[in-house]
Amino acid sequence: QRYVAAIACLKKALYLDPFEWIISYNLGLVHLNTGQYASAFHFFSASINLKPDFPSSYMYLAITLARLDDFENACSAYEKAIEMESDHLFELNYAITLYNNEEYEKARQHFTDFEKLFQELDEETRNADPEVLERRQTLQALLQGQDAVTKRGGL
Repeated sequence: QRYVAAIACLKKALYLDPFEWIISYNLGLVHLNTGQYASAFHFFSASINLKPDFPSSYMYLAITLARLDDFENACSAYEKAIEMESDHLFELNYAITLYNNEEYEKARQHFTDFEKLFQELDEETRNADPEVLERRQTLQALLQGQDAVTKRGGL
């Protein structure tokens, strides 16, 4: 119910100021969170066109593209975000997308980059988002399991 209200308010704001990039960005986030990936793609693309120097837009566009099964363009969007800014969330989400597409070695590399950036954060920031901790733990276990399969020579 709150998402519906958020979309209504943001669409009114977009009508009033169609060139304000943050409105499109927030509409992209709401649509991504409600599983409306085509709409999320539209709004993240608009946000990037209006403000191409905001790297988080590229990360969320990449997540959206991955959900739309466009792996190649998702990778390009992640790489653009990472090129613009070194951020632990960019690395973690890219590693997850790579793992989900069976690019295990690249996933491991980006997870290692995530870990380096994550360890540089202060403790409060590291523990601020339980979802990041959960995804970190899950991906770490999956990559370790993949290591075991590789060492045994496959399944």
